[in-house]
Amino acid sequence: RYLQRVIQTIPVIIISAIVLWSYYAFVISLCHVLPEPGLKVFYLVVYHVAFIAFFASYLRAIFSDPGSVPHQFYLTALERETFDRASDPREFLEEVALRLPVHECTLSNGVRYCEVCMCVKPDRSHHCSLCRRCVLKMDHHCPWINNCVGYNNYKFFVVFLFYSSVYTITVALFTAPWAVYIWNRVPELRTTPELDRFNIMVVFFVATMFFIAVSGLWVFHAFLTASNKSALEMGRLPRFRNEPIPPNNAYDIGCLGNCREVYGSGPLVLCPIHTSRGTGWMFPRDRAERTDMRRLLEIAQSDEDEDNVGSGMVIRA
Repeated sequence: RYLQRVIQTIPVIIISAIVLWSYYAFVISLCHVLPEPGLKVFYLVVYHVAFIAFFASYLRAIFSDPGSVPHQFYLTALERETFDRASDPREFLEEVALRLPVHECTLSNGVRYCEVCMCVKPDRSHHCSLCRRCVLKMDHHCPWINNCVGYNNYKFFVVFLFYSSVYTITVALFTAPWAVYIWNRVPELRTTPELDRFNIMVVFFVATMFFIAVSGLWVFHAFLTASNKSALEMGRLPRFRNEPIPPNNAYDIGCLGNCREVYGSGPLVLCPIHTSRGTGWMFPRDRAERTDMRRLLEIAQSDEDEDNVGSGMVIRA
């Protein structure tokens, strides 16, 4: 297991090394060839804005928990004993699921149960064999961040892809003219150190290739966000009880509602700050359900606040 963890960190180390090298190539090597101080300041300001946004979102995607299944979905010790002794475990799980807000089912119309985590899977949750846990609204396991992408960090992941595209196209556009000059052996650049010329040429090509790959991935996830689907749901549509044909857009509540579910609303939608809406385990299937669920959450929050106030009054007495 220790060796597996070491191997899983290799992609993150590779990406981090490329990013640090690109930083050196832009800030040190490229600035050597810029003729005017004002141009250097302009390049550096724009570059560092893109770099900070990109790297901050990358760190949030790596270190943010993707979403843990709430405790009420796990079987208690007594329920596990009953489950192990039950002549019909499926029927027992049906009874357990009655007290839980689950609507999705298996291909055989049974309760979605994880035998590893010993919990009833919330809607849109799946078990990740690499993370060895069930993840809320799991999208996929990304080796480049060595983390699952789920409800809690999906916004960070998509924002990371967006700022990756911004960062790579910024580097590509700013280095392109100088890469052309170096390729054409412009006399004014012959005195530039060979290492700097090499870095500028290579960082231009690397940034261009990464932009093509990352921007395509960002467009794909922007489409998933707008249609309220996960990557897993693109490959296998979720099934629901009493619905023999799985719906194509089960959780679609309109493009704007879908985007707000991931990004929230307000000025922080593109910041690597958690503004996603909902719980990660309850999802409306239309606008009416969305309104009802919001009211239930507000009522539950209000009751919790009243309990906290009441507890504080008792303590003071």
